[in-house]
Amino acid sequence: MSVELAKAFCVRLMSDDEFRDAIGRASSAKEIADLVAANNYTFTKHDLLKVVSELAGKQIDMEHLSAMICEVYEEEIKSADGGSTEAVAGWLASLE
Repeated sequence: MSVELAKAFCVRLMSDDEFRDAIGRASSAKEIADLVAANNYTFTKHDLLKVVSELAGKQIDMEHLSAMICEVYEEEIKSADGGSTEAVAGWLASLE
């Protein structure tokens, strides 16, 4: 079930600007974890890597995933109030 939730999370990140921006504005990994949990997305690091690897069409490791996501948020974070790529990277690292 958590693979399906990881997939739903990824789809929402790609399609819901407001949700994606809320994650980008987060100032800590805990704030992101709370937002993800509040939206009932429960998945493991392995589940997320599996889904992203399938979407990318190649095997992705956690370091590459973190770099990809932080790159997406880097420009948004520069133009927004608050948020940090460290918060996003910290949240990804905290996944079990």
